[in-house]
Amino acid sequence: MENVMEKLIIFAALGYPGAANPALPAMPATWAELVESAVAARQAGASIVHFHGPHDEDGKIIPDAWGRVTEDIRKRSDVLIDFGQAGAPWEQRKHLLELGTGKPDFFAVSLTNHDYRRHHPQRGDYDVYYSHTRNELEEYARGCLENGVKPHWEIWHQGGLWNFEYLTKQNLVAKPYWLEVLFGTPGGTWAPPTLEEINHRTNSLPADSVYSVAVRGTAGPIGQTRMLTFVIIKGGHVRLGTQDIPYYADGVPAKSNAQLVERIVRIATEIGRAIASPDDARKILGLHQQRRQS
Repeated sequence: MENVMEKLIIFAALGYPGAANPALPAMPATWAELVESAVAARQAGASIVHFHGPHDEDGKIIPDAWGRVTEDIRKRSDVLIDFGQAGAPWEQRKHLLELGTGKPDFFAVSLTNHDYRRHHPQRGDYDVYYSHTRNELEEYARGCLENGVKPHWEIWHQGGLWNFEYLTKQNLVAKPYWLEVLFGTPGGTWAPPTLEEINHRTNSLPADSVYSVAVRGTAGPIGQTRMLTFVIIKGGHVRLGTQDIPYYADGVPAKSNAQLVERIVRIATEIGRAIASPDDARKILGLHQQRRQS
């Protein structure tokens, strides 16, 4: 008997226009380009797009502007929306859950502290640290429950599972759990992007979990493709895009986020795994009917 696998959710991480690099044409340089990238990623096969929204000159989130970007995408596409920037403080991000028709379907929450190293073309290497206490995680969990937004829990290393269990014991997280396991980010949250590590960590996830895998940074585009192919075969879901690795091959910049999605669609299709539409993703993840403008 044929073993029919759950349809594959492809999660396109579009990033933030402020991080655009002229040498990397796939990275959206304006909010209008980000909207176009989201629409094109959906047409290519993504069911969810993830982005970081506008900030003021001091780096503070501008909630209404995030809502406008979301509404602009929803006017043109049925793609599901995930708000990123999990490193920002709860006091800023909580307002993103209160945007009415502009609020997201999903909300990224890091289960452990951020500790990673970035590279800037002009500034060179620099370190990024954000603290996330268990009290803050409780605030996120309650805020998402109260506002009907599903948290997408980021697991950078195994300590995140302890914190997640802490939240579930308080009945602060609805099933099915939407967990994202990350690999290859330089710094104190680094996890080796290897088949053995992916297998170990995804096998450690709690029951009633739906998981995606993001392979970033040190893996490179070929390593990322190999790892995500393994995840597809294993039955998980995948995240990729210019926020993670903006290259199609070593030294070859991606032309677009859609191009990166198309490769995953081709691989999945050729090994017999169907691609999830936004409606399919909603069912898999237990979402209520999508909030769309009339």
